[in-house]
Amino acid sequence: MYTKRVKNFLKNLLFISILSINTFAVTELDFEFGYDKQVFGSERENKSTSRSYSGSLAFYFLSMTAIEFNYSQTEDRTTSQYDISDGVIILDSQFDNIRSTTYGVGIRQALASRNSFLIPTISIGWARQKFVDSSETTYTSVSSGQSIVIRDEEEVREADSVFASFGLKIRLTKRLSLKGSVNTVFEAFEFNQAKDQLSYRAGLSWIF
Repeated sequence: MYTKRVKNFLKNLLFISILSINTFAVTELDFEFGYDKQVFGSERENKSTSRSYSGSLAFYFLSMTAIEFNYSQTEDRTTSQYDISDGVIILDSQFDNIRSTTYGVGIRQALASRNSFLIPTISIGWARQKFVDSSETTYTSVSSGQSIVIRDEEEVREADSVFASFGLKIRLTKRLSLKGSVNTVFEAFEFNQAKDQLSYRAGLSWIF
């Protein structure tokens, strides 16, 4: 039942987007980037980094309302140093990597006209997420000093999700703006996860 509702929703959005392209010809293109780095541990020996890239295309079928298509990719890397030994082998380090890709379609609502200096926007809609998890652990043999690297098999999972975002554009020229946004993507109907899946990005927006 849920899948059928999603398909009907997407068909309606596609119809409206085609109509909007032919009728209004106002399109907004966004590119954003996010980066976060954390160093932790008693000797700052551990590190976690996160990079995200996103792009979206919005077709306005009303002066302040648009159909939005978006895509994003995020990669989270964590490296932990241990130096733990049982007398036979030493656990040196562990590397974990989570790569996620998300594509979605929904509604974007501007909260000010395109001629305003500051233009807040909100977006919400359906998304499809794909996660690829991988890890690598490095050991050292106490007797030989030889390194042993164990790579776990990648785990892949997918989920139907909901995306929502709040953006703020600062208009530089008639067509070009700086944009910052707060974004969340969470599994469908798991609304309590929204506040735990926040990402912050900045980039550029064009209207043509």
